[in-house]
Amino acid sequence: MMRVVKCLVLVLIALPLVQAQDYRHIDQVQVPETYASLEQWLGRADQIRTHILVSAGLWPMPAKAPLNARLTDPVVRGDYSVQAVSLEVWPEFYLVGNLYRPVGKRGPFPAILSAHGHWKAGRFENTELASIPGRAINFAKQGIVVFTYSMIGYNEMEPFVVHRFEQTKERQIWGFSPMGLQLWNSIRALDFVTSLPDVDPARIGMTGASGGGTQTFLLTAVDSRVRVAAPVNMISAHFQGGCVCENGPLLRINCNNIEIGGLAAPRPLLMISTSGDWTKNTPQVEFPALQRIYQLFGLRDRVFNVHLNYEHNYNKDSREAAYAWFSRWLLEKDGPVAEQPFTVEDTKTLEAPLPETPVSLDLLYRRFTRTFANQMDDACPDSWSGIFTFRDAFGTALSHVLMTGPKQLSPKMDIALPKERTTVTPALLLVHSGGDTEPKATELKRHYLEQGWLVCTLSPYPEGKTFQPPAKVNHWTTYNPTPTAIQVGEIREAIRTLLRRPDVKGLDLIGLDACGPLVLLARALEPDVNHTSVDFPYREVSDQLLTDSLFIPLLRRAGDFRTAAVMIAPGSLTVHGLRDAALRSWLEKVYRAAGAREMLRIDD
Repeated sequence: MMRVVKCLVLVLIALPLVQAQDYRHIDQVQVPETYASLEQWLGRADQIRTHILVSAGLWPMPAKAPLNARLTDPVVRGDYSVQAVSLEVWPEFYLVGNLYRPVGKRGPFPAILSAHGHWKAGRFENTELASIPGRAINFAKQGIVVFTYSMIGYNEMEPFVVHRFEQTKERQIWGFSPMGLQLWNSIRALDFVTSLPDVDPARIGMTGASGGGTQTFLLTAVDSRVRVAAPVNMISAHFQGGCVCENGPLLRINCNNIEIGGLAAPRPLLMISTSGDWTKNTPQVEFPALQRIYQLFGLRDRVFNVHLNYEHNYNKDSREAAYAWFSRWLLEKDGPVAEQPFTVEDTKTLEAPLPETPVSLDLLYRRFTRTFANQMDDACPDSWSGIFTFRDAFGTALSHVLMTGPKQLSPKMDIALPKERTTVTPALLLVHSGGDTEPKATELKRHYLEQGWLVCTLSPYPEGKTFQPPAKVNHWTTYNPTPTAIQVGEIREAIRTLLRRPDVKGLDLIGLDACGPLVLLARALEPDVNHTSVDFPYREVSDQLLTDSLFIPLLRRAGDFRTAAVMIAPGSLTVHGLRDAALRSWLEKVYRAAGAREMLRIDD
């Protein structure tokens, strides 16, 4: 006998808090946040929504090419039909699925995207625990169009791409990830469904269990075209999803699945949970947390929890809860909906013929990087209007890429005061790594002190040079900043600390040797600096440099030092030793666009 809990309680059960530590991880218990007002939540929601797209490598969004949809002839089974579909989501790279349509009813119809999750047979899974075709057939019998589509590396695409492909540093700096590819597939699947002549684009839903639940709440979070959602057995405070396709770089560095799920608000959201997996606490923890978000809109009844007593599943009882939910919101019919008997077509009938042999993962990666390199080049500003547009896109991305999350930053600042101070003084933040730069740093410090400046020296996060993340922590960069990001974060914190001092009237920055590029990135997000002078000791800004010496996920995708230049201009900037001709040319173009070429000095 299933147990349905209609949860109206607001009391949270006590959960053990994780022991204090310097890192976050996949199984860490998340204490749901409380938001004081709708305005506070809307600001937070906008930040998380953008962060998801940045993490997925989809900010700014790539251009959408024609999908070149290919559909097989429909197989009609009484009151519904089914077709196999292939969509060209990247050139010569395909999304495959099945389209189920009502027969004998008048449209236009509502539609549901159906994501299958990590069941062995993918979208063909038809077991007691989960029947992906079975729920599609039943939705179609209700009068709803359903598009069930495969995750990357599943079903017809399995011979051509590995689902859990490795997240190398090279791929991470570009944002080329299983999560990003799947979110893009979901967006393009939605484009396909809403383009169908028999679909009402104002009545779109989505559902899926397990990894399909993650796909559901991620797409719902970033795409308002999804009007109703039912993620199954997934939103949890103590488990965020175990597959690499659910853990894009930086995704949860400062948020969690409860907040991501909350981005559905105020749209109707059904949380189906069960006692036999990580959603066992949903009635007492995650559901009340989402109720509080919906209450900010005055629409608390639009989020609902059905809690069952099974292992991890999308079984008949779970499906019937979903049938009733979508019937209510997409068909305006209240009441329970019993599952009708169904017969699943053989796999050969459901398989989609591929137009061509898909490209390899390596070739797709090269095309991906070329696409976004061209997007960056095309966005190079030539006027103040272009600068503002660029900042909105790539500057926003950089601000997310350089986040350090809740990690406490404690820069070790050595502050020296000038003699005989009688008034406020200008300040210098001198960033260096010691060693060979010590003599030069000492001389600069002496010179500025003699001129009456306050001088702060900083060697940011020196242990970062030898830091190794704990081997037991999976998906490290999903939850934690890299040492390079922490170094940039400590420089930013030092800047803000100095500017808050009442005895400081202005601030200059100097970054020596390898600290120069770090200072450049920090300065990009800290506008209240007078002059910045940095060394740039690297021959070129190559992918190898950004993986070996300056590793921050998504940094290349966000525009690296080119974006920093656009953020800094027209501020006074001196770059010493710049040998990268392309970066030099970019800097000069940007400062000319800002009408401030005289504010830029580049020394060979």
